[in-house]
Amino acid sequence: MRHHYKLTDDERRQIIEARAEGTPATALARRFGVSTRTIYNTLSRAKGARPALTRTISTRLSTRQLAGFQAALARRGITDQPAALRRLMGAADILLCPVDQVVLDHLQAWGAQVATEGAAVNHIARKLNEAKLRGRALPFTDDDMTTIRAFAGGLVEFAEEFRILWEAQLAAKTREVDKALEGLTAKAPEP
Repeated sequence: MRHHYKLTDDERRQIIEARAEGTPATALARRFGVSTRTIYNTLSRAKGARPALTRTISTRLSTRQLAGFQAALARRGITDQPAALRRLMGAADILLCPVDQVVLDHLQAWGAQVATEGAAVNHIARKLNEAKLRGRALPFTDDDMTTIRAFAGGLVEFAEEFRILWEAQLAAKTREVDKALEGLTAKAPEP
């Protein structure tokens, strides 16, 4: 293989024709004195596609972070960590998108509900505290009990609705991760 050899237009044409006839890329690389990568790049350019330019990045991880990543891949049967990272980075715009507007709308509605019912409970507490400080009988009515029960019930309902919403969001993200990592599962050895 010649070092830093530049193919002529005629040689490129010959490579494209020979490859179309089924000549292996390794044989073409030997014949023209270039690497197989040069052969594949020549073929890609002929199809109008430029070879993907890649960059190497490095990052520091704690032992715990790396173990967590490896465990998550292992649960999916994936052993090729670099390929998994590339796939996840490729899906970053989906996986790292801001919170869904539906979730934000639900949280705002629940916040307004808690504020309204919380104000009513606060009013009851203030009324009871005033009566206690003045030495009067506690003015706790059936309506007060209904308000407190409604507030408590609203909190329980909020917790359940939030759990359902959270699980739906988590399931959607899991589907996106699975979609990004599709096809990387290690093949079981054939008997």
